[in-house]
Amino acid sequence: MVSPTPSPASRALTPIVLAYGAATLAGQVLILREILVLAQGQELKLALGLWCWLLWTGLGSLLGGWLAARRSPGPATLSGLLALLAWLLPGTLLLARALPTLTPQAIGQSLPPASALVLFLALLAPFCLVSGCFFPFATTVQRTLEPLGATGRVYALEALGAALGVCLLQLFLVGQFPAFTLSLGAGVCLAVIAWTLAPPRHLTGRLALGATFLALAASLVFSPSLENFSRQVQWPGREVAASLDSPYALLTATREADQISFFANRVWHFTYPDPYSAEMAVHLGLLEHPHPQKVLLLGGGAAGLIPEALKYGSLSRIDYVELDPDLVRLVQRLVPEAMVLRGHDPRVHLIFQDARRFLTRSTPRYDVILMNLPEPGSAQLNRYYTREFFATVAQHLKPDGVFSFALTGGETSLNPLRAAYLALTYHTLGQIFPEVLVFPGERVRFFASPIPGLLVRDPKFLAARLVERGLKLRYVRDYYLLADLSLPRQEYVRRLLERYPPEINTDLNPKSYFYDLILTGAREGLPLKEVLLALKSLSPVWPWIILGLGGVAGLIFLRRRPTGVCLAQVLVMGLGGMALEVLVLVLCQVQLGLLYRQLGLLVAAFMAGMGIGGAWGVRLAGRRRATPALLAACQGGLALLALFTALALPLLTATGFLPPDFFLQGIYLVILFTAGFAGGGVFSLASNLWHQNRPATSWRDGLFYAADLLGATLGSLGLSLVVLPVWGVVPALFALAGLHFWAVVLIWL
Repeated sequence: MVSPTPSPASRALTPIVLAYGAATLAGQVLILREILVLAQGQELKLALGLWCWLLWTGLGSLLGGWLAARRSPGPATLSGLLALLAWLLPGTLLLARALPTLTPQAIGQSLPPASALVLFLALLAPFCLVSGCFFPFATTVQRTLEPLGATGRVYALEALGAALGVCLLQLFLVGQFPAFTLSLGAGVCLAVIAWTLAPPRHLTGRLALGATFLALAASLVFSPSLENFSRQVQWPGREVAASLDSPYALLTATREADQISFFANRVWHFTYPDPYSAEMAVHLGLLEHPHPQKVLLLGGGAAGLIPEALKYGSLSRIDYVELDPDLVRLVQRLVPEAMVLRGHDPRVHLIFQDARRFLTRSTPRYDVILMNLPEPGSAQLNRYYTREFFATVAQHLKPDGVFSFALTGGETSLNPLRAAYLALTYHTLGQIFPEVLVFPGERVRFFASPIPGLLVRDPKFLAARLVERGLKLRYVRDYYLLADLSLPRQEYVRRLLERYPPEINTDLNPKSYFYDLILTGAREGLPLKEVLLALKSLSPVWPWIILGLGGVAGLIFLRRRPTGVCLAQVLVMGLGGMALEVLVLVLCQVQLGLLYRQLGLLVAAFMAGMGIGGAWGVRLAGRRRATPALLAACQGGLALLALFTALALPLLTATGFLPPDFFLQGIYLVILFTAGFAGGGVFSLASNLWHQNRPATSWRDGLFYAADLLGATLGSLGLSLVVLPVWGVVPALFALAGLHFWAVVLIWL
């Protein structure tokens, strides 16, 4: 028997859906990287951007279902949506870069949560609404060709296309092409696919699609000039001296008069020349040691700190650890005075490595370790201010060694929130070091030593060491030491910090997130601070009681409601899958510091699993083997995955075992792939079971997809604004495990 020849519509649909999945997720990665820059590298605000993305896509899915029910879309309609996305992708990227000009914010100031929410909602609405409309339109076309399993098939094709698109994007992202050029290239590809597979039937549509291709192709030719223009509008009122998209962050150098400031993801790193900051960062730490010889500098070497340290004749070696080689190259290109970085002094040794990884995998001990890194407003930076990191630093100090760094304080006084933020670091240091000293000022400087009684509190002794070592400095002089670091001022700060209850900042419970949210939220006058403080004051038992009562109420309400059960399964899958994905991204940043570089690969692993899982569910549905037992198995698998991760993380931390980086990254890729596979299976199986009770329609397709995205929005928003800042990673994983076990119970009621 000869199989029927596929119709033109059937041949066109599969590549169109694959192209849609590839373009939308590649676009998501490109745009979320821009959001990460806007949010100054803060992963929780990246999750807020992801929430906005999912919200608008879900609303677009509902709109698309409503529209598809009132008309009969065909492949040409889908091509029209691809053409719209071809315009919107580079347009959204350009708008993201223009937001600092359109809505001015202070350079170096963290974006408050409410402002971030409004900006991200406005930025993402056009692209995500059009993207959301595509799914119900495509399922309507698929149902006319093959009714059985249409929803699951389109879902699986979209996920597979997404994984393919992100994998291809990852190959091009490693410094080969700028992001704006990639967005224009993706737009040209979408226009070509739309014209080739399902061109418009009317002349007007053909002219519009042809104009789209020509405009995008011309823009691609002039993309270097457009790239430079877009980087300039990112910094209103400043001259952009250079911009470089490194594997770790977007590096930008701006020029103001005779000074050049260097930023990474819009976070200020240093300004050159800035002798005041350089002297404070170096000399106070070195003066605390009686005879410094070996010094480790964690960041800041390119800021002029190395020449300051070399003023000490006693020094025999300076190890300067810098994560990003591109930052050093950028400084050497723009600041000729940084010649010492090129190895002209044999005492200076430049090491390109993550500071935490260097300390974990090396053995040298130092007299003084000076840390000059930005504040802990993100997972990548918080990992340098945790108990685990401080313990590693202590292992690399000689018995009379000194560890020093600074955080933002106040010249004359500290408001309660800022004092609580500083007290967090003070108490965390106290967990590891028997002696901790705090110097007051606009930058509160911390000193820690493994031996009690070593640190010098009396500024007269520090002034005497200045004279003894023959140091003639511009700012760190006797009058500054005697006035600004007087014993009464030191005692005021110490008592103020000790007044706060001891809180400890750890890798798995990054409390700096909590204080960053309330400090930035307080600027807007919103009740976020009060809400977070109230949740923090709750007994740990109450959240579990509330979740338990909510779960019981949900079981009672949904019992014997097949439609509600199916929608609840997809909503729980979306919530749990997205929350688990965000948690893995945060963990990858904490333990590896590679999120900016590996974001595409991590997302691709999740989407590849979702595509294969969705295809597996469609295949089972085609064989009439989609059963509640398999649906329960998928939800149970997600529960066990979250439970295993929650149990393994504290064990890994307690033992101090650190697997090789490639092994750890492989584990996270496997976790994301497995979570995606189970999530794709849940969607396909639940959609098939739902359609056994309710006839499939375009509106219901849109509703079902929107339920998935609604769950994902709840997962990303709740995790980023509440669960992770207040309770940490492990309780969040236990809550996810309980949620998926609840979904299993719901199936069998």
